[in-house]
Amino acid sequence: MNFIFAFCLFFCITQVSSSFNETFARYFIWPMASSAYSDHPEICVKDNYNQSEFKRRIKVNCDTLKNDNCVAFTAVTHSNKAIIISFRGSEDLEGIMEIIDVIKVPPTAEFGGKAKVNHYFYNAFNALWTSGIKDDFLSLKNKNPNYELWITGHSLGGAMASLAAATIATSNLFPLDKIKLVTFGEPRIGDKTYAELHDSLIPYAYRIIHNHDIFPHEPPSWIYGYQHHKSEVWYNNDMAVGDPWIECDEDESKQCSESVVNLNPLDHQSYYNVKVVFANSGCDGWNPYKNKF
Repeated sequence: MNFIFAFCLFFCITQVSSSFNETFARYFIWPMASSAYSDHPEICVKDNYNQSEFKRRIKVNCDTLKNDNCVAFTAVTHSNKAIIISFRGSEDLEGIMEIIDVIKVPPTAEFGGKAKVNHYFYNAFNALWTSGIKDDFLSLKNKNPNYELWITGHSLGGAMASLAAATIATSNLFPLDKIKLVTFGEPRIGDKTYAELHDSLIPYAYRIIHNHDIFPHEPPSWIYGYQHHKSEVWYNNDMAVGDPWIECDEDESKQCSESVVNLNPLDHQSYYNVKVVFANSGCDGWNPYKNKF
Protein backbone atom coordinates (compact mmCIF):
# COMPACT_ATOMS: atom_id res chain seq x y z
CA MET A 1 0.00 0.00 0.00
CA ASN A 2 2.83 2.42 0.88
CA PHE A 3 4.49 1.69 -2.45
CA ILE A 4 1.27 2.41 -4.33
CA PHE A 5 0.77 5.67 -2.41
CA ALA A 6 4.35 6.76 -3.09
CA PHE A 7 4.07 5.88 -6.77
CA CYS A 8 0.83 7.87 -7.11
CA LEU A 9 2.31 10.85 -5.27
CA PHE A 10 5.39 10.83 -7.49
CA PHE A 11 3.31 10.37 -10.64
CA CYS A 12 1.09 13.33 -9.71
CA ILE A 13 4.06 15.56 -8.92
CA THR A 14 6.03 14.80 -12.08
CA GLN A 15 3.35 14.23 -14.69
CA VAL A 16 0.45 16.61 -14.09
CA SER A 17 1.22 19.69 -16.18
CA SER A 18 -1.35 22.28 -15.18
CA SER A 19 -2.96 21.67 -11.78
CA PHE A 20 -1.75 22.97 -8.42
CA ASN A 21 -0.24 20.32 -6.17
CA GLU A 22 0.27 21.56 -2.61
CA THR A 23 2.52 18.65 -1.67
CA PHE A 24 4.80 19.57 -4.54
CA ALA A 25 4.84 23.27 -3.60
CA ARG A 26 5.22 22.82 0.16
CA TYR A 27 7.73 19.98 0.34
CA PHE A 28 9.62 19.96 -2.96
CA ILE A 29 9.74 23.62 -4.06
CA TRP A 30 9.47 25.85 -0.98
CA PRO A 31 12.73 24.50 0.57
CA MET A 32 14.56 25.49 -2.62
CA ALA A 33 13.18 29.04 -2.49
CA SER A 34 14.16 29.29 1.17
CA SER A 35 17.62 27.78 0.72
CA ALA A 36 18.45 30.47 -1.83
CA TYR A 37 18.91 32.76 1.19
CA SER A 38 21.67 30.50 2.50
CA ASP A 39 25.37 30.82 1.73
CA HIS A 40 25.31 27.04 1.38
CA PRO A 41 22.08 26.00 -0.40
CA GLU A 42 23.70 22.70 -1.32
CA ILE A 43 22.97 21.49 2.23
CA CYS A 44 19.19 21.77 1.77
CA VAL A 45 19.38 20.34 -1.74
CA LYS A 46 21.03 17.24 -0.27
CA ASP A 47 18.63 17.18 2.69
CA ASN A 48 15.47 17.44 0.59
CA TYR A 49 16.07 14.90 -2.17
CA ASN A 50 17.34 11.34 -2.17
CA GLN A 51 19.62 11.72 -5.17
CA SER A 52 20.75 15.22 -6.03
CA GLU A 53 23.53 17.20 -7.65
CA PHE A 54 24.37 20.79 -6.77
CA LYS A 55 25.76 22.78 -9.68
CA ARG A 56 26.68 26.27 -8.47
CA ARG A 57 25.61 29.34 -6.51
CA ILE A 58 26.10 32.69 -8.26
CA LYS A 59 26.12 36.11 -6.62
CA VAL A 60 26.17 39.39 -8.57
CA ASN A 61 25.31 43.05 -8.19
CA CYS A 62 21.54 43.42 -8.68
CA ASP A 63 21.41 46.77 -10.42
CA THR A 64 23.90 49.51 -11.21
CA LEU A 65 21.67 51.99 -9.38
CA LYS A 66 21.75 50.07 -6.07
CA ASN A 67 24.58 48.67 -4.01
CA ASP A 68 22.98 45.30 -3.36
CA ASN A 69 23.45 41.70 -4.46
CA CYS A 70 21.31 39.08 -6.16
CA VAL A 71 21.81 35.34 -5.85
CA ALA A 72 20.64 32.22 -7.65
CA PHE A 73 21.66 28.58 -7.78
CA THR A 74 21.14 25.56 -9.99
CA ALA A 75 20.84 21.93 -9.00
CA VAL A 76 19.31 18.61 -10.04
CA THR A 77 17.12 16.15 -8.21
CA HIS A 78 17.71 12.85 -9.96
CA SER A 79 15.17 11.09 -7.77
CA ASN A 80 12.49 13.43 -9.19
CA LYS A 81 14.09 13.86 -12.61
CA ALA A 82 14.12 17.66 -12.45
CA ILE A 83 16.55 20.52 -12.96
CA ILE A 84 16.17 23.31 -10.38
CA ILE A 85 16.79 27.05 -10.70
CA SER A 86 16.19 29.06 -7.53
CA PHE A 87 16.49 32.83 -7.09
CA ARG A 88 17.00 34.59 -3.78
CA GLY A 89 14.66 37.33 -2.67
CA SER A 90 14.88 40.29 -0.30
CA GLU A 91 16.77 39.45 2.86
CA ASP A 92 14.95 41.61 5.42
CA LEU A 93 12.04 43.99 5.94
CA GLU A 94 14.20 47.04 5.27
CA GLY A 95 15.33 45.58 1.97
CA ILE A 96 11.74 44.78 0.99
CA MET A 97 10.62 48.36 1.61
CA GLU A 98 13.61 49.76 -0.31
CA ILE A 99 12.75 47.64 -3.33
CA ILE A 100 9.10 48.70 -3.16
CA ASP A 101 10.26 52.32 -3.43
CA VAL A 102 12.56 51.55 -6.39
CA ILE A 103 10.00 49.59 -8.44
CA LYS A 104 7.21 52.20 -8.29
CA VAL A 105 7.79 53.32 -11.86
CA PRO A 106 6.20 52.34 -15.20
CA PRO A 107 7.54 49.17 -16.86
CA THR A 108 10.08 50.29 -19.46
CA ALA A 109 12.36 47.31 -20.17
CA GLU A 110 11.39 45.60 -23.42
CA PHE A 111 10.69 41.89 -23.28
CA GLY A 112 9.79 39.45 -26.04
CA GLY A 113 9.12 42.13 -28.63
CA LYS A 114 6.10 44.11 -27.45
CA ALA A 115 5.95 43.46 -23.70
CA LYS A 116 7.36 45.79 -21.05
CA VAL A 117 8.69 44.78 -17.62
CA ASN A 118 10.09 46.61 -14.63
CA HIS A 119 13.68 47.64 -15.34
CA TYR A 120 14.94 46.78 -11.85
CA PHE A 121 13.62 43.22 -12.01
CA TYR A 122 14.90 42.75 -15.55
CA ASN A 123 18.38 44.09 -14.78
CA ALA A 124 18.64 41.89 -11.68
CA PHE A 125 17.57 38.78 -13.58
CA ASN A 126 19.77 39.54 -16.59
CA ALA A 127 22.83 40.07 -14.39
CA LEU A 128 22.45 36.57 -12.97
CA TRP A 129 21.41 35.00 -16.27
CA THR A 130 24.46 36.28 -18.13
CA SER A 131 26.88 35.63 -15.26
CA GLY A 132 26.48 31.87 -15.33
CA ILE A 133 22.91 30.81 -14.54
CA LYS A 134 22.10 30.38 -18.25
CA ASP A 135 25.27 28.38 -18.88
CA ASP A 136 24.73 26.19 -15.83
CA PHE A 137 21.11 25.56 -16.77
CA LEU A 138 22.08 24.57 -20.32
CA SER A 139 24.81 22.29 -19.01
CA LEU A 140 22.38 20.48 -16.72
CA LYS A 141 19.80 20.30 -19.53
CA ASN A 142 22.31 18.68 -21.88
CA LYS A 143 23.26 16.11 -19.24
CA ASN A 144 19.63 15.40 -18.34
CA PRO A 145 17.62 15.91 -21.55
CA ASN A 146 14.44 14.20 -20.35
CA TYR A 147 14.11 15.99 -17.01
CA GLU A 148 11.59 18.65 -15.99
CA LEU A 149 12.60 22.20 -15.11
CA TRP A 150 11.54 23.59 -11.73
CA ILE A 151 11.98 27.35 -11.26
CA THR A 152 11.28 29.16 -8.01
CA GLY A 153 12.00 32.16 -5.84
CA HIS A 154 10.55 34.27 -3.05
CA SER A 155 9.98 38.05 -3.22
CA LEU A 156 12.42 39.61 -5.71
CA GLY A 157 13.47 36.02 -6.37
CA GLY A 158 9.94 35.29 -7.54
CA ALA A 159 10.13 38.13 -10.06
CA MET A 160 13.43 36.83 -11.41
CA ALA A 161 12.04 33.28 -11.51
CA SER A 162 9.13 34.45 -13.67
CA LEU A 163 11.49 36.26 -16.02
CA ALA A 164 13.70 33.18 -16.19
CA ALA A 165 10.76 30.97 -17.13
CA ALA A 166 9.56 33.45 -19.75
CA THR A 167 13.08 33.91 -21.17
CA ILE A 168 13.63 30.16 -21.45
CA ALA A 169 10.21 29.75 -23.07
CA THR A 170 10.54 32.58 -25.60
CA SER A 171 14.04 31.38 -26.51
CA ASN A 172 12.86 27.80 -27.08
CA LEU A 173 15.45 26.48 -24.65
CA PHE A 174 13.18 23.92 -22.99
CA PRO A 175 9.91 22.08 -23.71
CA LEU A 176 7.07 24.27 -22.43
CA ASP A 177 5.12 21.35 -20.98
CA LYS A 178 8.09 20.43 -18.78
CA ILE A 179 8.54 23.86 -17.16
CA LYS A 180 7.09 24.28 -13.67
CA LEU A 181 7.18 27.75 -12.14
CA VAL A 182 6.19 28.15 -8.48
CA THR A 183 6.91 31.43 -6.69
CA PHE A 184 6.20 32.89 -3.27
CA GLY A 185 5.27 36.53 -2.65
CA GLU A 186 6.01 37.46 -6.26
CA PRO A 187 5.40 41.13 -7.19
CA ARG A 188 3.87 42.35 -10.43
CA ILE A 189 6.58 42.24 -13.07
CA GLY A 190 5.29 43.79 -16.26
CA ASP A 191 2.38 45.10 -18.28
CA LYS A 192 -0.69 43.29 -19.61
CA THR A 193 1.21 42.17 -22.70
CA TYR A 194 3.84 40.48 -20.54
CA ALA A 195 1.16 38.77 -18.45
CA GLU A 196 -0.60 37.49 -21.56
CA LEU A 197 2.67 36.30 -23.10
CA HIS A 198 3.57 34.53 -19.87
CA ASP A 199 0.14 32.89 -19.68
CA SER A 200 0.37 31.65 -23.26
CA LEU A 201 3.79 30.09 -22.82
CA ILE A 202 3.88 28.54 -19.35
CA PRO A 203 0.84 26.43 -18.42
CA TYR A 204 2.26 25.40 -15.03
CA ALA A 205 2.80 28.73 -13.27
CA TYR A 206 1.65 29.44 -9.71
CA ARG A 207 2.12 32.55 -7.60
CA ILE A 208 1.62 31.53 -3.97
CA ILE A 209 0.62 34.37 -1.65
CA HIS A 210 0.51 34.36 2.13
CA ASN A 211 -2.47 36.15 3.66
CA HIS A 212 -1.95 39.96 3.61
CA ASP A 213 1.55 39.93 2.10
CA ILE A 214 2.23 43.43 0.77
CA PHE A 215 4.80 42.60 -1.91
CA PRO A 216 2.47 40.90 -4.47
CA HIS A 217 0.47 44.16 -4.59
CA GLU A 218 3.46 46.12 -5.85
CA PRO A 219 3.97 47.92 -8.15
CA PRO A 220 0.39 49.25 -8.19
CA SER A 221 -1.58 48.18 -11.24
CA TRP A 222 -3.90 51.19 -11.35
CA ILE A 223 -1.07 53.73 -11.46
CA TYR A 224 1.64 52.19 -13.62
CA GLY A 225 -0.21 49.59 -15.69
CA TYR A 226 1.26 46.43 -14.21
CA GLN A 227 -0.62 43.11 -14.32
CA HIS A 228 0.06 39.74 -12.71
CA HIS A 229 0.34 36.57 -14.79
CA LYS A 230 -1.64 33.42 -13.94
CA SER A 231 -2.33 31.69 -11.57
CA GLU A 232 -2.69 32.74 -7.95
CA VAL A 233 -2.86 30.41 -4.95
CA TRP A 234 -3.90 32.37 -1.87
CA TYR A 235 -3.68 31.20 1.73
CA ASN A 236 -5.78 33.44 3.97
CA ASN A 237 -4.24 31.83 7.08
CA ASP A 238 -0.90 30.79 8.59
CA MET A 239 -0.25 28.22 5.84
CA ALA A 240 0.13 25.44 8.37
CA VAL A 241 -0.24 21.83 7.26
CA GLY A 242 -3.90 21.24 6.46
CA ASP A 243 -4.78 24.91 6.03
CA PRO A 244 -7.02 25.58 3.01
CA TRP A 245 -6.16 27.74 0.02
CA ILE A 246 -8.04 29.44 -2.81
CA GLU A 247 -6.89 29.04 -6.41
CA CYS A 248 -7.68 31.85 -8.85
CA ASP A 249 -6.94 31.24 -12.52
CA GLU A 250 -7.41 34.87 -13.54
CA ASP A 251 -4.40 37.17 -13.76
CA GLU A 252 -5.96 39.50 -11.16
CA SER A 253 -8.91 38.26 -9.09
CA LYS A 254 -10.98 39.79 -6.30
CA GLN A 255 -11.61 36.24 -5.07
CA CYS A 256 -7.99 35.95 -3.95
CA SER A 257 -5.50 38.39 -2.40
CA GLU A 258 -6.86 41.34 -4.39
CA SER A 259 -9.74 41.26 -1.90
CA VAL A 260 -7.36 42.32 0.88
CA VAL A 261 -7.18 45.95 1.97
CA ASN A 262 -4.97 45.97 5.07
CA LEU A 263 -1.63 44.74 3.73
CA ASN A 264 1.12 43.53 6.06
CA PRO A 265 4.85 43.31 5.23
CA LEU A 266 5.31 40.76 8.04
CA ASP A 267 3.30 38.21 6.05
CA HIS A 268 6.00 38.45 3.39
CA GLN A 269 8.57 37.05 5.80
CA SER A 270 6.95 33.68 6.43
CA TYR A 271 5.48 31.04 4.15
CA TYR A 272 4.14 27.59 4.95
CA ASN A 273 4.21 28.51 8.62
CA VAL A 274 7.99 29.00 8.80
CA LYS A 275 10.33 31.95 8.29
CA VAL A 276 11.48 32.43 4.71
CA VAL A 277 15.05 31.71 5.85
CA PHE A 278 14.12 28.44 7.60
CA ALA A 279 16.47 26.45 5.33
CA ASN A 280 19.47 28.66 6.04
CA SER A 281 21.35 25.78 7.69
CA GLY A 282 19.69 22.99 5.74
CA CYS A 283 16.22 21.48 5.71
CA ASP A 284 16.67 17.98 7.08
CA GLY A 285 13.31 16.48 8.03
CA TRP A 286 11.18 18.97 6.10
CA ASN A 287 10.15 16.65 3.27
CA PRO A 288 8.22 13.61 4.60
CA TYR A 289 8.12 12.16 1.08
CA LYS A 290 11.88 12.19 0.51
CA ASN A 291 12.25 8.45 1.04
CA LYS A 292 8.99 7.40 -0.61
CA PHE A 293 10.62 6.83 -3.99
